[in-house]
Amino acid sequence: MNLVFLGTPSFALPSLKSLAKSRHKISAVVTQPDRPRGRSGHPQPPPVKELALELGLRVMQPASANEESFLAELRTLVPDIIVVVAFGQKLSRAFIELPKICCINVHASLLPKYRGAAPINWAIINGETITGATVLKVAEKMDSGDILAQDFLEIDPEETAGELEERLARLGAILLLKVLEGFELGSILFIPQRHELATMARKLKKEDGLINWVQPAQNVHNFIRGMTPRPGAYTFLPNGKRLIILRSKLVTEGSGAGVKPAPTNLSKPGAILDASKEGVLVSTSPPQADALWITHLRPEGGKAMTAEEYLRGHPLKKGGAFGQSS
Repeated sequence: MNLVFLGTPSFALPSLKSLAKSRHKISAVVTQPDRPRGRSGHPQPPPVKELALELGLRVMQPASANEESFLAELRTLVPDIIVVVAFGQKLSRAFIELPKICCINVHASLLPKYRGAAPINWAIINGETITGATVLKVAEKMDSGDILAQDFLEIDPEETAGELEERLARLGAILLLKVLEGFELGSILFIPQRHELATMARKLKKEDGLINWVQPAQNVHNFIRGMTPRPGAYTFLPNGKRLIILRSKLVTEGSGAGVKPAPTNLSKPGAILDASKEGVLVSTSPPQADALWITHLRPEGGKAMTAEEYLRGHPLKKGGAFGQSS
């Protein structure tokens, strides 16, 4: 089949690679314009553009995929199907109706749960143990189209959003090829979503990453995992400086050999209970039953490191506390 591929971040790369290795023709790859990244501030190509150029594919970078001039150019390619994987722009009805067959989308959740921009983050933050990938027909309302294929993955209790994203991206690529084969064989089924079961996964911003220590340790642990690596979970040091928390480890009384048990004193949430080679032990709520080891972190503007490495140059005193604001 003749395809046009839309995608921007690294999540889309396994799908593009799989299509490039398949018998299908990719007439063009559409991605977002180059934008400043990193400390240099210079415009950098999105990951999908870099891969597409390596593969020798035509790259198109419209400011808006819905502009009539761009749609006119796209029509000359006469695509059978347009594949959308984390493109990052809302598509108009004119765009959706452009291909001969339809537009299809790879989404990182078990729809209708977690429609929206951050399904992986929110699944982990909310303590889900199972998630998955869905290939669906694109509709005007976000992530509401008919389901074409779906499969699930178990979420590891220590897995971060970044790690889960890699696994879901690979699963989505597998489902995508199955769906295209189904269209070729005429065996594809269009399964309407149960819209009454839909939940939303809004986009997360940097300011959403502030850790609320007045929660059970499990909730804080899930929050840290779900915010890593982007947009990042953070707290404030006793001196008011921001500290990004990358990994944590749950600990409760009687956890077993080799794991230091949580103290039973009624320390306020956010209190630093220990700072050693194990990491930084922080009181959560209820403190008499819960505490959390911070094992990996990053000073704002600095590099990622273990808590043990951090403590060598930044000693933290027992009795201090992580804050809610600077």
